Amino acid sequence: MSTDDPGALEAARRQAEKALEPDRPAKATRMLTYLLEDLVPIPGTKYRVGIDPLLSLIPWAGTATGAIFGTALMFDAVRLKMPLSVLARMFLNWIIDWLVGLIPYAGALLDFAWRSNNKNLKLLNRTIADRGQVRDASVGYWIAVAGIIVAMFALILLVPIVLITLLVTRG
Repeated sequence: MSTDDPGALEAARRQAEKALEPDRPAKATRMLTYLLEDLVPIPGTKYRVGIDPLLSLIPWAGTATGAIFGTALMFDAVRLKMPLSVLARMFLNWIIDWLVGLIPYAGALLDFAWRSNNKNLKLLNRTIADRGQVRDASVGYWIAVAGIIVAMFALILLVPIVLITLLVTRG
């Protein structure tokens, strides 16, 4: 595609806007949730497992990786201007998944049971179905969103540092 052709740029912009439809989670968010939670069926059951519990088998680093991937749902929820109550619930699901996943090996089983990414995608879809809950974002909304995102990244960065520091000073 030539950058000199305004028609080509406009067509690319329209295609990108269509991919991020304003009334549903992004395709990338849905795909990431599928990969994290539902990738492989467990034979003989109705259950599926994704890579999130497998990542939790790698102490701390795997859990942090899963948590970083899980933030994609939060960013999509912000893009869709979900109410703060929904964002807070999604944040709580994310925190529980993150903290439980820190327990070596047992965290993988608990992570499989909790499935925060599926819970958050359901919250997102349910809120979208009730468009009355979605409203225009105010300055207060964006301040609260910034607080949630800063808290998410602080947990991803600080918890492993604190755990490693405790292990080093006691070891």
